[in-house]
Amino acid sequence: MPYSITSGFKGTNPTLQICDASSGSVRLAWEYPRKENPTDQTDPDVLALKQEEAVHTLFRRLFLLTTEQYLKEEASTSNAVAKLECKP
Repeated sequence: MPYSITSGFKGTNPTLQICDASSGSVRLAWEYPRKENPTDQTDPDVLALKQEEAVHTLFRRLFLLTTEQYLKEEASTSNAVAKLECKP
């Protein structure tokens, strides 16, 4: 199943949207939660850590989405094989 992927930044927060290319339905819309703190905006080390954390969170969610799709395909394939084996 092909997907259309759009990613970018809103300020320093990464964003991602994954849509099913055939139906156009959104499968995943993600934006790193923004927490306003005046000291974070001026400290580049804290900002870099927050960006790194956001990327890790994004990849964790992408992994779960990919795993879900893989398991669904495996289940549908094994059901089709089981139906073929049961036919006389």
